[in-house]
Amino acid sequence: WYVLMQVSSGRSEEDGRALIEEILSAGLEKGIVGDAVVAASLAQGDAFWNFREVLPECQKPEGASIKHDISVPIASIPDFIETAAGAVASVSPGARVVCFGHMGDGNLHYNISRPEGGDDEAFLALYRSMNNAVHDVVRSFRGSISAEHGIGQLKRDELIATAPPMAIDLMRRVKAAFDPAGIMNPGKVI
Repeated sequence: WYVLMQVSSGRSEEDGRALIEEILSAGLEKGIVGDAVVAASLAQGDAFWNFREVLPECQKPEGASIKHDISVPIASIPDFIETAAGAVASVSPGARVVCFGHMGDGNLHYNISRPEGGDDEAFLALYRSMNNAVHDVVRSFRGSISAEHGIGQLKRDELIATAPPMAIDLMRRVKAAFDPAGIMNPGKVI
């Protein structure tokens, strides 16, 4: 597990640095932090954040991937990752989980890369089965099948089938309030 953390203080840069050092020291003492690096400059901090930003691009050379933008309660993240990995393996043994995200709000980019040496087309044929397996685990943790990137066209029918009827009704009412003629994005939103 790697954590990329940014800490700031409204008072001074030194206060922010002291805070991060305090957090890391406590983590090291408790044995929950194995190693840490603190950016020495804004440029170095930007370089650290770049590691996170290029993760999706780094998956491309690994072959086909099936991506999920989900959320679960923060305290459930470790258990979700372990349980979902089992679900992934049941659909595609050897598939590789690439999980990263925004731990502070429970939003995970839970991506699955095809098994090493596997066939892209055969792996992508598992799209529906993989989504169902991952989304079933998400729901078992009282999470959401969509987080940062919204529902889109691919998840629309699944949302309608799985969200509480009251939530769907509220969404339809909001859409009707803003689009009474039904002319904005017809057929693409609830």
